[in-house]
Amino acid sequence: MQLSIQGHGLNISRRFETYVNNKAEKLDRYLPGVEDVRVEVTPQSAKDDAPKAIQLTVRRKRTLLRVEERNTDIYTGFDRALDNMYQRIAKYKGKRVGNKRNGQAADAELEAAEDLPIDVDEYAEPKPVVKIKSFTIVPMSSEEAIEQMELIGHDFFVFINDASDATNVVYRRKDGSYGLIQPEK
Repeated sequence: MQLSIQGHGLNISRRFETYVNNKAEKLDRYLPGVEDVRVEVTPQSAKDDAPKAIQLTVRRKRTLLRVEERNTDIYTGFDRALDNMYQRIAKYKGKRVGNKRNGQAADAELEAAEDLPIDVDEYAEPKPVVKIKSFTIVPMSSEEAIEQMELIGHDFFVFINDASDATNVVYRRKDGSYGLIQPEK
């Protein structure tokens, strides 16, 4: 398991790195096969007492699990993010182990994993697809896609990027800015 800790706009202390390392290395017991754990800490303003966003991302095989927590204390923020990650892992494990009931092959690694160190109610059953939409995907720039997204009143828009000829998604971020998702080459 590879661990990376990044501070965007602030320095990360050795003490915090050690703290995160000690807690993150336990993730493999609850979610076997973790390949990569990334912790990113970003201050919300230049003030020392301003909240910091702690984003915890775990990569296992072809799956990404991500949580974010905001807190003025990065240790408390990381602990809360880790608790949220345990909830996310429980949901993921419930779907993977539960697939055995649906006739699909279950993940033996997940079945053999230790129980999570938190109380988790029943694993949430996935909600069914209730609506299917079809639409023509037209090549356009990301600026045109943002305009289309705004015109239809959605928080995301799927389009073919005319510069790369690949399927992309633009989306509205929580802070009101926009993001672009594009496939890796």
